[in-house]
This record gives sequence, structure tokens and C-alpha cells, in this order.
Amino acid sequence: MKTKPVILIVDDQSQNIELLEAYLAPQGYEIIAASNGEEALEKLSGNQIDLMLLDIMMPGMDGFEVTRRVRQDDIHRLLPIILVTALHEKEDRVKGIEAGCDDFISKPVDKMELLARVRALLKVKAYSDLMNNYRKELESEVAIRTKELKQALDDLKQDITERKLTEKALRVSEEKYRMVVENAKEAIIVTQDMKVVFVNRAGVDMIGYSEKILTPKPFTDFIHPDDLNMVVDHHIRRLKGEEVQSVYSFRILSQDGKVKWVELNATVIKWKERPAILNFLKDITDRKLAEVELRQTLESLRKAFGTTIQVMISAVEMKDPYTAGHQLRSADLACAIAKEMGLAQEKIDGIRMAGSIHDIGKLSVPSEILSKPTQLTNAEFSVIKDHAQSGYEMLKNVESPWPLAQIVYQHHERMNGSGYPRNLKGDEILLDARIMAVADVVEAMASHRPYRPALGIDAALEEIKKNRGTFYDNAVADACLRLFREKGYKLLT
Repeated sequence: MKTKPVILIVDDQSQNIELLEAYLAPQGYEIIAASNGEEALEKLSGNQIDLMLLDIMMPGMDGFEVTRRVRQDDIHRLLPIILVTALHEKEDRVKGIEAGCDDFISKPVDKMELLARVRALLKVKAYSDLMNNYRKELESEVAIRTKELKQALDDLKQDITERKLTEKALRVSEEKYRMVVENAKEAIIVTQDMKVVFVNRAGVDMIGYSEKILTPKPFTDFIHPDDLNMVVDHHIRRLKGEEVQSVYSFRILSQDGKVKWVELNATVIKWKERPAILNFLKDITDRKLAEVELRQTLESLRKAFGTTIQVMISAVEMKDPYTAGHQLRSADLACAIAKEMGLAQEKIDGIRMAGSIHDIGKLSVPSEILSKPTQLTNAEFSVIKDHAQSGYEMLKNVESPWPLAQIVYQHHERMNGSGYPRNLKGDEILLDARIMAVADVVEAMASHRPYRPALGIDAALEEIKKNRGTFYDNAVADACLRLFREKGYKLLT
């Protein structure tokens, strides 16, 4: 028997899968991974999956197409799907919704946001599964009772007509359904011709009006004005048979004037032989308030983190006045390179943070070595080289949405494995660190050092061009050269 919720992670980048698994596995989730859309559909058909975390930009079948195919399968049409994406354009998100996704989360993934969204959708799925199972059990019970009534009809057909027995069977079924509906904890509302035609006890309690007042009124009277157009649009499209997001949230106005957040799960039914919408509503006001509080807390933490980084920058520059400004100039150039390469703003923000403290490990280097006005000896240079390892040790336990410690650790590695401290090669080096390496070299060569005068920007760019593909990543080197030679970029003064 399955004891853990199973999450299928689909991404063509193994490090993204490993990161998501690192966040989710300790929370008690079982993880299944797929590296492309075809593999994802294969694993979906062979396993009992509770939720899918799906990357959009993948070779072959992209995340939108995978979502559409999943929604075409009756077995998985209600499977919660979260698109994990670096895309921020409104059109891309609309495309995801139209494909049938339930939610989005942006790259780089925030751990707390990821866990909150996964828990919320798994709760919705658990509730949906419970309701589906309950409906099946109820339908089975109705079928049994109907069969019993039919047998009774055969026994009593000399005294009563078949029509009366059928009516009796229907009354029994209706009473059973009404008993279930009236005692449900979720609000159940049936709307037809834009009006409320049925509401259960939980719905009356949620909105605050009596059933007598509710049932003849248009349901639009109880929806917050800012959400009205969206809710009406979903309602009309669902009645037309168009594909509409099955679960979504909006605000309602209760009789006492309070605004409540509700989550809706709706489906088209027949009500008195005419099309209608069966709506299941759950009050999620407390959850929404908690989300707002969480966002405020995260913003406060972000500001505090920025202040800490600034203190670190000041500490390094006080230790090594000759390189004052080096970290910030390197960080600015690294961000410009990342932007030229088309990287997401969130990733650029992380590169700026790491660049601003990439030499923090120099705090462990004696001042007389850092400020020595002559060429360093081999022994002294070995001490200097330890700053990458020292910086990593200082930052490795710092909670951050970005891999700051690893960027600091790797910014002196080289593509051919000749760098330090671990002789990493090629893709073993984070892209962020490859960008930082080029920016660090250009700024260092172009600036004055205690043991030599500035070599100048031309010499620095010639170094990048000469060792492009050997020491430095091709794409990073090309972006750097374009900035200076075609777009007029200049180092900060």
C-alpha cells in the first residue's frame, strides 16, 4: 500500500531535478524523475503519481505539450501540474493555463514557496480523490437500492403502477444525495442561468445569507468586483464545453461585509434536465493571509541578507584596500555578461550577490601578503589561492536562494581543469562561476595591483579572446567581448 505522496519531476537538467528532490524528499515525498516529455508520459502511465513538477523549456516535447497530453488522458486529467519555469511573460503563463496547468513556480525555485504550493495542491487532490471515491460508493449504494426497489416492483406490480415505484426509487436516491450534500463540510452551490439554484448548509454559513435570499439571486452579487470578470469568464467557458482550469481561487463578499478567499472546484451537470454548474467551495482565507505574511517575512529576510552582504564587502575591502571596489566592479561586469547571455533576472541577482563577496576568503590571508608591493613567492601565492576554499567554508551554511558558496568556491576554476582549488572541468563548473571567472580576470588585469601597474582593458580582453574555450567558457567569453567591443561597456570607476 502506498504510504508517501509520489511526485514526478520532469526536467532535462539533472541539477534541477536534484535540487527539487533535495527540497521535497526530506518532507516525506517519494520522487520519480524524468529527463524529457516522452519519458515523463511513460512514467506517468506506469506509476501512481500524485503531482507533477514540470519544466517548460525542454528539447523535443516542451512542458506545454506534456500538460496538454496529460489533460487528454481521462485517468490523469485531474493530476495537479506545476510548471517550473524561468519564463515570466504574461503570454507564457496564459499559455500554461490554457494547456491545463494548475500552478506556476519560477526558477530559481524558492524552497518555502515550492513546499507551500505542493502541499496545497496535494490537499486539493486528496480532497478530489476522496470526493470521487465517495461518489463512486454512493453511486454503488444507489445502484444496489435501485435493484432492490426494482425487485419490490415485481412483487407489488399488481397493486401499484411502475411509475409510482420509479418515483419512490428516485425519492430514495434524492434523499441519500441530499443527506450527503447537507452534511458536507465544503460549500456546495449549483448555479444555472447565472443564478444560485441550490446551496447546502455549509454554503449558507460561508456566505452568511439564508438559503431563501441566496437561491433567487445572481451568483455575481457575492463575488468581489476585482475577481468578477475572471469568475464569469470561467463560468461561461465551462458551460460551452471549453477547457477551463478546474481549480482556482477568488474572493467573495459575505453578508457581514467581510472578504473571504475561496477555492473553487467546479463541473458541468444537468439540473432539472438543463445544463448547470456544480461548485465545490472551500474557505482558504487563513491560507491566503499566511501567504501574505510569508511574503512579508521573506522580503524582510531579503533586506537583512543584503545588509549582511554589504558588511562582508566592507570587511574584505578594509582587509585589502588595494582591491577596494574590485568585488563590486567584478559583480557589475558579471551581471552585464549574464544579461547579455539572456539569463533570468533571478539568476542575475544571485550572480550580483556572489560577485560582491567572491573574495571574502581573503579575510583569512595575512595583510602583509595581500598588500605586498613586489611579486609574490610560490609559498605566498599558495596562501592567496586558499581564499576560494576559505570563502566556501564561510558561506556553505548560509541559507540563500542562490548557490553563493559554490560560486565563491569555483570562481578560479578553468574549463580545461587547470584552475583551483579542485581542478574542475567544463560542465562541472557552475555557469554562474564561469561568468564570475571571466569578470574577475578582466577587472583584475585592467586595474592596479600592489605588485604591478594596471595592464589595461585591451590586454584583459586579449587574454579572454586568446584563452576562449581553454580557460574560459565560449559563450561567456563571447558575451564579454561583445559588451566591450560592440556595446561600449566600461568598468565602474
